[in-house]
Amino acid sequence: MSPWIIIVILGACAIAYALIMPRKDKVQQPSHQLVQEMESTLEHYMTEIEQDNDALIQRVAELKGEATAADQRMQSQLQQLQQRLDQLEQQKGKTTELNPAEIIMSQRSEGLQAQSLMDSVMAETNQQMASASELQGNPEQEEDPKRESIKDRYTELFRLYDEGKSMDAISRQTGIQLGEVQLILQLAEREES
Repeated sequence: MSPWIIIVILGACAIAYALIMPRKDKVQQPSHQLVQEMESTLEHYMTEIEQDNDALIQRVAELKGEATAADQRMQSQLQQLQQRLDQLEQQKGKTTELNPAEIIMSQRSEGLQAQSLMDSVMAETNQQMASASELQGNPEQEEDPKRESIKDRYTELFRLYDEGKSMDAISRQTGIQLGEVQLILQLAEREES
């Protein structure tokens, strides 16, 4: 081959290469923009995560403070209950020192209080039933009122009692005071007899 053909071929290659090079730069520019957009998106995402983490840390600190305050309240209530228990034990010790007549009188007064509470509950129940029948205005029902049994009104209490739970456990689970639980059970026994 002659040298001028080699020069022409090298020139053509140089021209082709020159034409191809700007195209590569144009192709690289959109990918460079894409990389910049991804970086900015990631930076934005990271700042959001940091803000969320800060908020979470703050919430955990608040919860810890609330838990500490609740713990302190419970401790003070426990101390008050312990003091009350000590007082009751002291009173119990004093009542055992009383003569038998005084003990019998205190038990009678407690029994009378329980009886009066039962009577008031029965009277209130009868009054509610009477007012309910008056509201219905049905003369047939007034003559033969259909009474709702106490077991229907306190199904949860009787379910627990039938399971063999103690009165204290029933009181705690239902939220009804211990004296009321005892009264309801006594009323149910009277109702059945």
